[in-house]
Amino acid sequence: MSSSSTDTKHIAIIGAGAAGLATARAFLANNQDVNFEVSVFESRHRAGGIWDYSNSDGNGKKARPMYKHLRTNLPKELMAFREFPWVGTEDSYVTHTEVKKYLDDYCREFDLEKCIHYGCMVEQLTVLDEKQDWSQLSLQWKVEGKTHEQIFDYVCVCNGHYALPSYPKLNGIHNFRGEAIHAIEYDQANDYVGKTVLCVGARASGADIAREIGLVAKKVYLSDSTCYEKKEFNTNVALMPRTQYIDDNGHIHFASSDAKQEEVVEDVDVIIYCSGYDYNFHFINEKSNLDLEALPGERRVSPLYEQLWHARHPSISFIGLPHSVVPFPLFEIQANAVRIATQQHCIGHDNILPHLTERLKDAERDAVSGGPDNPGRLQDTHYLGSYQWDYCRKIAKICGVYDHPLENYIATNKQLYDCSGRERKAMIPGGEDTYRQTKFCREDDNQSYRILYSEMPSSQSVASNLQ
Repeated sequence: MSSSSTDTKHIAIIGAGAAGLATARAFLANNQDVNFEVSVFESRHRAGGIWDYSNSDGNGKKARPMYKHLRTNLPKELMAFREFPWVGTEDSYVTHTEVKKYLDDYCREFDLEKCIHYGCMVEQLTVLDEKQDWSQLSLQWKVEGKTHEQIFDYVCVCNGHYALPSYPKLNGIHNFRGEAIHAIEYDQANDYVGKTVLCVGARASGADIAREIGLVAKKVYLSDSTCYEKKEFNTNVALMPRTQYIDDNGHIHFASSDAKQEEVVEDVDVIIYCSGYDYNFHFINEKSNLDLEALPGERRVSPLYEQLWHARHPSISFIGLPHSVVPFPLFEIQANAVRIATQQHCIGHDNILPHLTERLKDAERDAVSGGPDNPGRLQDTHYLGSYQWDYCRKIAKICGVYDHPLENYIATNKQLYDCSGRERKAMIPGGEDTYRQTKFCREDDNQSYRILYSEMPSSQSVASNLQ
């Protein structure tokens, strides 16, 4: 049975990071047919999520992934929300401080502060009627030691996926005589002056941390599972194959197809695991009356319909689960899809999402697919990468908002993403950060962009021809 459109519908949003802010904006911006009362629960005392930089959790330990000198590896022209262009700086690659300011400006522009409740640690989500698809939900949260509870019609989970570090299995780690940390604990290169460091994991964050540390360290080894032999460059960073094991002497061995040519490093002082994060929903548990799997190490959440709605209970949605994406625009499209599906359900039009049987069937297929790559890995269930554009189109079509201007926007994002990616991947490990000097300008009507300035050889001729 659908709800009456004359009632106030209570929306809970868990998290006031970029995903939570975009979701609050989506519901508050479209209150004509249904009166949505939005409550955003944020455990910290400021909005911004991971972009709210802090080098301590209050106990002297760093427990957030943002580090002191981080700059984005995507240009702001690509990162920005569609309805809120990024102004105030000429640089395309910005600092975490500038991202935080952008989110603060977004929050202020759309008057989102009025619905954010700070210092609220959500502890329990419970489905009140397991037999009902769009069941109401109970939420419990704690503020200053006191527990509160409220019933909501819909809950949007926007708590991010950069809080629970994932550690690879490294045989013999007990033999290591130095310090081993996760990248979440890394803050600045000065902590590693004169040391020999091994970074395990060579995706964007691992490569950036290795580059920073390489400026001051004695030596940096960057271990990449897709590398099959040691590669030296005219930098202080060496690219290494997969880290295999640590022997009884504390020496680190790297994968090799030829045992006689196995690479072994003897003098590592620090190991930094740049190995990503696991999904974590501590408030969903055996008391929740909800079937949800998010096992550490799997990096897979199920059962979900289109990586967004809980397949059994679509009154629960998860905004921002896909990774290897341009986050803010994807959050915005997902948030609007959730709002439209919710709104349509409220007025009795349950034709946005398919029937329960189909949702569960699709969710089961997605959970074992290993993501869009064929064949894929279980850990890549939520990987999108170059598939994110078609995903955005699909979500927009599901909720009926796909049109020509949106296609121009998505196509322009793809062009910027591809160019930025090519320039970033052209950098050698530990080399100069040249690609971050490029400055872009969007041209959505042409589904393209202009390069205003670049120090990349492949882009300089393009930039000069456009000036």
